[in-house]
Amino acid sequence: MATKLWELWIIDRAGLALVHVKSDKISSRQQVSPVLFSGILTAVETLAAEAIDAIKMKDSKIIIVPVKDPVKFFVVGRVKIKEKDLNVRKILFKIRDAFIMEFAEILNCWAGDQTIFNYFKEITEKLYF
Repeated sequence: MATKLWELWIIDRAGLALVHVKSDKISSRQQVSPVLFSGILTAVETLAAEAIDAIKMKDSKIIIVPVKDPVKFFVVGRVKIKEKDLNVRKILFKIRDAFIMEFAEILNCWAGDQTIFNYFKEITEKLYF
């Protein structure tokens, strides 16, 4: 069975969730607030001596891929605890590459309009959820 994401965030370094996609298969109790999560992740990453690459919970884990070039952001995926980290990272790297290809020029002068990322959310949802 192919690895499927439960949730996906693309977060800028200021803590704003540019993209958030969640599976309709997870209950509202299992969902992580995108606003709260993006702020916490950014704060912890700023304070951490080393980069955080995963957060494990009871039934799921969050895998974090920091991006430094051409612009700084995070690609973050949440999956079942039993999924292999390597498989999740491969998906997140594909999403990172597609996001950079599509939005690198826009992000250099981005003015804060999150709606420009909506179609990327739809494409990602079809491929990885």
